[in-house]
Amino acid sequence: MINQEQLVHRACIALTGLFRDQVEAQLECVHTRIFNYVLHPEYDYVHCGFSREAILGAPTQPEHVVPCSVLINESFRLIKEGNLSDSEIAMLLQKHWKIATISRIEAKRIDLELGLKSRMPAGWRFEDGDTFVRLQQAEIALET
Repeated sequence: MINQEQLVHRACIALTGLFRDQVEAQLECVHTRIFNYVLHPEYDYVHCGFSREAILGAPTQPEHVVPCSVLINESFRLIKEGNLSDSEIAMLLQKHWKIATISRIEAKRIDLELGLKSRMPAGWRFEDGDTFVRLQQAEIALET
């Protein structure tokens, strides 16, 4: 029987194959909602924790720890560079594809105050960057 980690990895391999097809067809047009559909409900597979405010009862929302647009664009970049195999790219997707439950106020802090709604902080690298750096910059700690 397949476990949850294996299921997420297989989904990441499938996504990487789709991204490669897009790059090779020179389309590079994948909607960021694709992650919501590949593993549904996404929360059941890649949820990584709750912020303190969420635990204390503040109105919440799910937050992709690394924005979906970053996951897609970085995968495209790595495919074009040709230095990593699809399996290695899938492992990076699996590392960074996480959802946290945070408060709406915390989400606004990330999106508006820090300007990180659909990007990662300057200098962050997909290959070796900290998945949780956006949350850290917003001073959001997660509890599982």
